[in-house]
Order: sequence, then C-alpha cells, then structure tokens
Amino acid sequence: MSRQTTRLMVLGVVAYRGPISGYGIEKTLDEWAVSRWTTIAAASVYQQLRTLTAAGFIEPSSGATARAVDYACTPAGTAELHRLLLELLHERDVRPLSLIPLLHFTPSLEPGELHDGLALRIARIDEALALEDEFLNRSLDLGPSHATEIFRLTWHGLRADKAWCEGFRRRLLVQTESP
Repeated sequence: MSRQTTRLMVLGVVAYRGPISGYGIEKTLDEWAVSRWTTIAAASVYQQLRTLTAAGFIEPSSGATARAVDYACTPAGTAELHRLLLELLHERDVRPLSLIPLLHFTPSLEPGELHDGLALRIARIDEALALEDEFLNRSLDLGPSHATEIFRLTWHGLRADKAWCEGFRRRLLVQTESP
C-alpha cells in the first residue's frame, strides 16, 4: 500500500464526506470495501490527517472538540485531490487495477479529462504489453517455468485492464451524450 494511495483516499473521503472525523473516514473506507483491494491502517489515516492539515489541504471544521475533530477540505485540498487523480490516471508504469482508488472520486474530474486520460492509459498499456510479450518470449528459453507464469499473469492483467478502460471510455461517451 503506497503512502500516495492512502493520501488520495483520506483526502478524497474528507472532500466527499466532510466534515468528517478520523473514525468517520475509517468507517467510510470500510463501507466502500476498500479492504478488498488494499489495507489502510487506522494509524495511517491519522498520520495523513496530520500531514494534510499541515499542508493546508484540510482543516478542522468549526465545532471541533478535543475528543473528536472533524475535518473539511480546503480549496487547496480540492486542487490537490484533482492533481492526485490526474497523476494516477496518467501513470507511466501501468499496473493492472491501479485505477481502483480513482474510481471512488471520478466526479472530481471532467468527463473529457477522464476520457483523454483513459486513452493515454490504453496507449501505455499497449506499450507495456509489447514489453511483456518480449519478456515472456525470452523467459520461455531462459527462465524456469514458474518465472514465465509471472509474465503471463502480468500480460493477462494488462489485457483485462485495457479491455476495461476501453469499455469505460465507451460508457463515458454514452453518459455525456445522454440528455
């Protein structure tokens, strides 16, 4: 679990559900079944709250008590969330399923940004697939069979990610064309 993903998820929950406490963030992550694809420890939530507050991306909301602090997103936090989502959408090293955090907050992006970002991701997946083909072919001659299976699994994951991206782009077009 990367710190960047934890940062994105905590900031995103504050932006969408705020004002909200650390405990409320934990409950929201549980409600969204985030544990199906990653682990975010409670300590990481509270560390991110401190870090995001110090950076000016969130702030304690009015009515905060010593017992429970509710946080709200600042305009700088909204801009940071947008930046983090675009960074994830435009990642250079495409990893299967890496867009799951982004899907929680897609309304933070304009449909055109999302559509164009998916097109870029598809192109990068094609590049990654070409490399995986090369690795797979080389491993057939050099490596043990269990190593070859790693390349096969990655290749299949990338193909599935590409198919999903293409379908999502089509669904976005339908949604934006609907009245």
